[in-house]
This record gives sequence, C-alpha cells and structure tokens, in this order.
Amino acid sequence: MANDHLEIDDVRQMAADIGITHLTNAHLQELLRATNAARARRDLLRNSPLTYADEPAHLFSLDASQDSDAGETR
Repeated sequence: MANDHLEIDDVRQMAADIGITHLTNAHLQELLRATNAARARRDLLRNSPLTYADEPAHLFSLDASQDSDAGETR
C-alpha cells in the first residue's frame, strides 16, 4: 500500500475510519496531497543507505561540582 497512489475516495475512507466525517472537498484534496507527499518522502528514506550511526545523538551531562553549589547562598 505504501507505493500505491491514493485517490480522493481512499482519503475520504481513511478520514471516516478515524471519525473525521465533516471534511469539505478542499480539505480532502489537501489531505490527499499531504498524504501522498509524506508517503513519497517515507519511501525515499527507507531506500537510503542510512545506518544507526547516522542518527544524531543528543548527550547531556551535569558537572557534579556545579550541581552541589545550586542550593547554596553566599
């Protein structure tokens, strides 16, 4: 399904499945474009040669000496 091109009726059914039933045709067109674009981007990522080493690592640390001074007043 990821490579299938969605049509307006597919998006209408997806929206109805999650309880969104009062969308206008313009809203459905926007949702269709956004869903097709998201799927295209996702498919490109899946095929790229990324490894776990390419994932950004966010490391934070506290200096223990700075932490002990936090409650002191001078």
